[in-house]
Amino acid sequence: EAEMSVGGAAGMPAASGSRQQNMAPREVHQQISGRTGNFPAGSPEEAFEQAAINAEAQNRALLQHCKMGDPHSHENAAHVRVVNGYREWDSLDSVFRTMGPNPLAQSEELGATVTRAYSEKTSVLRELIPKLRPAMSPTDEQLNLKLIEMMYGQDPKRVEQALRPLVCKDPEEIAATKDMRWCPDPPIYAPLRAMDPQDKQLLRLACFDPTQNAKLMFADVNPNYRMNEDIWGVLADYKAARSLVVQKPDAAHRRVKDECIMA
Repeated sequence: EAEMSVGGAAGMPAASGSRQQNMAPREVHQQISGRTGNFPAGSPEEAFEQAAINAEAQNRALLQHCKMGDPHSHENAAHVRVVNGYREWDSLDSVFRTMGPNPLAQSEELGATVTRAYSEKTSVLRELIPKLRPAMSPTDEQLNLKLIEMMYGQDPKRVEQALRPLVCKDPEEIAATKDMRWCPDPPIYAPLRAMDPQDKQLLRLACFDPTQNAKLMFADVNPNYRMNEDIWGVLADYKAARSLVVQKPDAAHRRVKDECIMA
């Protein structure tokens, strides 16, 4: 009777009111794929596309490695010029573009940083055999194995398994095998803190645009530096001036007759 009165007060039948209470929201399961979907799954075209994506990312990281090793890489920067020791950009957008990716995007202080990963099983023997001379006989195979064991010091056949970022996969191997079974679908996301430092460095440098420079300048790292207050810099210049390696001006060299007491 109470249910009938509530339903009548709401202006609806009691049966429909109880049916709506029993209908709880349901979570719809959506299948997420880690593939681009531009080509059929598992096809050679998909393997070539993934190889091109990995090669492009690794080339961007390699370019930043070259810029970080070049002491004059900032001299040829676009949209910026140096006037009386100060840098001038042509626009405000150029200033923010030279800063590179936001460092907070890959900071562990803001939470766990994850990336798409795959499980790789490899060994030292598997990685070195393609780089050695082809074995012409079983004796050459045993000689190569002994050489690797002597240089490595451990068992080169021991298989190691680790999670690596998806873009760290060798693109030449992907294009040669045309096999995409190594790429998990649905994708696997793994934290970066558990990965190899070289793989994390590759991911960081691959985020830079080719026009940007990952090398930090001294003026950006030390914005409060003043040359006239640097006592160590003055001391270094003083030592360099007194060094026997540095060539002195011509006026500093005394002539032979200047040392003669009879001249």
